[in-house]
Amino acid sequence: MHSIAINDAHCYISGKFTKACVGIDGSSITRISKEKLEGEITFSGEDLILIPAFFNAHTHAAMTLLRGIAEDLELSSWLKNVWRVERKLGKKEIYWGTMLGIVEMIKSGIAGFSDLYIHMDEVARAVGESGVKAVLCYGMADRGDQEKAKKELEIGEKFIKDWNNAYEGRIKAIYGPHAPYTCTPEFLEIVKERADELNTMSHIHVSETEWEVNEIKSRYGKTPIRLLDSIGFLDGNVVIAHAVWVDDEELEILRKRKVSVVHNPASNMKLSSGIARVREMIEMGINVALGTDGAASNNSYNMFFEMKTASLCQKIKYMRADAVRAEDVFRMATENAYSAYGMKGGKIEEGYPADIAILSKSASFHPAYNPLYSIVYSASGEEVQHLIVNGQIVMEDREILTFDEEKVLRKVESLKEEIT
Repeated sequence: MHSIAINDAHCYISGKFTKACVGIDGSSITRISKEKLEGEITFSGEDLILIPAFFNAHTHAAMTLLRGIAEDLELSSWLKNVWRVERKLGKKEIYWGTMLGIVEMIKSGIAGFSDLYIHMDEVARAVGESGVKAVLCYGMADRGDQEKAKKELEIGEKFIKDWNNAYEGRIKAIYGPHAPYTCTPEFLEIVKERADELNTMSHIHVSETEWEVNEIKSRYGKTPIRLLDSIGFLDGNVVIAHAVWVDDEELEILRKRKVSVVHNPASNMKLSSGIARVREMIEMGINVALGTDGAASNNSYNMFFEMKTASLCQKIKYMRADAVRAEDVFRMATENAYSAYGMKGGKIEEGYPADIAILSKSASFHPAYNPLYSIVYSASGEEVQHLIVNGQIVMEDREILTFDEEKVLRKVESLKEEIT
């Protein structure tokens, strides 16, 4: 008898869909079988589609509160508007904004996310209460101020020591220097030293826009990735978001240093930042994950939309229909995202964490030739009926079980006047 049994579903196993039954005990997948399994809780039905849950590899979850507040602007103007409003965000706002983001992510089959933002204790609290997983980091920026640098490092380190492995290991706490244009090389060198000492990782925005590349070149005589490499910052414990404006030599640096890249296509398009060279990264063996970025620049946390957008952008960028295929973007949204942060997950396999999304077929799934193509190119996210995270059911029949969704929506609406 398993804690949870899922019978007769179309399961995405080893890169293809097959009819199978899955048993879950504790936090893990313990059995995959052709025979029906018994469970204390059982899901069954020939129309069910079982996939590894998604991991949103780069976001700022509480930015749900800024959704729609700065629209139709390129990044530098957008940042000025966003930073102005962010000054009004306190602990209360960050907590409720994060909870709203988690509502969206759960409902589109996302079991975990990576978050780089402010008031991160509140983000951690929201993660703990909601039952999802997260890689969390306080967004640090010294801006050339030594006193500020000292304070930022203290906050970042305290957050790691307070929250790493919290809530039965569902939280992984790491360093989060914001970007090379807000962090000096000296500050980034110290961050890397501290990260190595604590045996943890770093997550940073890099080469998101052409402006950023030109700005860093004017300051330091090097492009952002060359700068980071020259100070010894880059290695397999570093995850960079964006990497839109990179040249061939920089791609080779990323490959050689085993750096993971998080592609955020919707945000990059909306802010007119550009389209990353994802096809080439994949061909070179660079681990590419998928993220949504924050809701202020996306404006949603929907991995189905992100997968489709990622694939279509690459087809146009390279004028090749097979530039980045459905299986590529699905892997970016699942196992590549977990792998980027050194975590096991993103597969339906015995011994893997039971992070599973159970879908039902919507009208856009008919006729069903290959469920993968329906998931990547046709799905809206409404197909996700149940979500299991770490072996616990957090959503059943599209009802979130771990917290009151309606209360979150009401609270966020009440905060709107204070923010604006």
